[in-house]
Amino acid sequence: MDLDLNLQEYLVQHPSATFCVRVTGDSMQNAGIFSGDVMVVDRALEPKNNTIVLAVLDGEFTVKRIQKKGRQLFLKPENETFKPIQITEEMDFKVWGVVTHIIHKV
Repeated sequence: MDLDLNLQEYLVQHPSATFCVRVTGDSMQNAGIFSGDVMVVDRALEPKNNTIVLAVLDGEFTVKRIQKKGRQLFLKPENETFKPIQITEEMDFKVWGVVTHIIHKV
């Protein structure tokens, strides 16, 4: 066991582009992300297919898995009670950052 662990060094790769945000909602519970958890989000990373991102969709923050299928882009929840969202040109959509770590109480 490493008793000399520096959480800042462990969790933050790009200090000037990294922030934490508390999760609300249960659309990502099957990915182990629960309401009340704290997400570490890195804005310096480019989102890759199947990564979990913090995004703004039509003025609302959302956490979803980003998936590209051909020329189509989807935000996929990790809870079967929610449906994937297909991103269209008409939507106001921006990825704010890539989720790198989740912190939750046991």
